[in-house]
Amino acid sequence: MPPAVAFTLREAAQVLNPPVTEHQLRQIVTALGWKPDGHRHTGRRGHPCATYNAATLLQLHAALAPFIRNDVP
Repeated sequence: MPPAVAFTLREAAQVLNPPVTEHQLRQIVTALGWKPDGHRHTGRRGHPCATYNAATLLQLHAALAPFIRNDVP
């Protein structure tokens, strides 16, 4: 069963503060070995977007926020 609120990594990167890029977030999720909680069809051809539990992504970001450097491109 999909979570009540789910974000794609792109959506999560747009709302997190301090900011992280989608690429950074994808690297972190991959390093942790997280699997998507679901998928969302975009209405376009190709693969659907992976979605992750929003609450879990927010908890992850809160734990990592003290270590995020905004001065590195």
